[in-house]
Amino acid sequence: MTNIAQKIQKSLVESFVFTNEIARILSLGFVGKRNIIVFGPGGHGKSAMVQKVIEDLGMAEETFFQFFGEGMDESRLFGGLNFKKLEEEKVLEYYPEKSFLNSRVAVFEELFDAPASVLLALKDVLTAKELRNGSQRFKMKTEVIICLTNKEPSEISDLGPATHALIERFPLQLNLKWKDYSAKSYLQMFEKVAHQFDGPVLNGFKAVLAEILAKATEEGNFVSPRTAVHAFQVCQTAAQIRGATQVEKQDLTDLRFLPGLEGLAETIQKDLNVAMERAEAEAKLVEAEEKLRRLTGELREASAPIKALQVAKKLMAFQDETAKLKVTDGLKDRRKAIRDSVGEKIAEAQARALENTRI
Repeated sequence: MTNIAQKIQKSLVESFVFTNEIARILSLGFVGKRNIIVFGPGGHGKSAMVQKVIEDLGMAEETFFQFFGEGMDESRLFGGLNFKKLEEEKVLEYYPEKSFLNSRVAVFEELFDAPASVLLALKDVLTAKELRNGSQRFKMKTEVIICLTNKEPSEISDLGPATHALIERFPLQLNLKWKDYSAKSYLQMFEKVAHQFDGPVLNGFKAVLAEILAKATEEGNFVSPRTAVHAFQVCQTAAQIRGATQVEKQDLTDLRFLPGLEGLAETIQKDLNVAMERAEAEAKLVEAEEKLRRLTGELREASAPIKALQVAKKLMAFQDETAKLKVTDGLKDRRKAIRDSVGEKIAEAQARALENTRI
């Protein structure tokens, strides 16, 4: 059983970000044979994640996929109507062996878009664990039903007692969304999926793109992970049209054609400049942090007074460099932390030199 949980986690972490929660709920569902609702805003990969887990567990042949869209009725739910029996014997029967009832796993897409009559019929079947249609009986073989929907369970329960009772047949529920939609989150996803797409590389522009998408979301134009991936590919395509092998600043202007980013037509240049300024400043901070680590290592190994004084001199020169380092508002605390650390190391180097001199 533990092996299933490990397989699910491994399956998801290979291609997706922020997978701990959905990996856990799927593990609980498959091992404990409990029905699941995974809900939340579109574009977060609900279907893709479940599909991949099912394939990697080797359960594709044992899984029934059903989309509950327009035109869904009881006949479609239970495998279709037996017209021959209806015409010859005037008896209404279904083909349950062709329905989800005959599969070990069922995946229901947008279940709660179905008419109330369908939801009521499904509730009755899940309660009885079999189809009861007059004299027709068919034992339910389904161990796990995974419902994927953009609607929240609390919203669905308000539709009435029958719907509320159906919701109770899905004891495991997860709101699949990111903890936050910061530039760091979008960038983490880009780092995960970049290798999946052929074409011009974004290099440092991944961070710039992540910054723009986070800003759009913060201002009320929510950018889903799916749209963010589209944005990534649009930038690649724009560079490809130019015949370039790397994405450049100009390629990001085509983001204005994506939903939620239309307003970038007017502000793209400003947003790009701000994002690039931050990306450049952050790159310089990374270099400064690395230099501080190297100097700290030199100080650690400086056993002779002269060596300690030499490191102190380097640290004082580095302190002047950090004082001139230009950063954006969000990075000022990080720059201050570097400068404070440099000051502490200078004092340590000088103290070590004096101490060794006395000895």
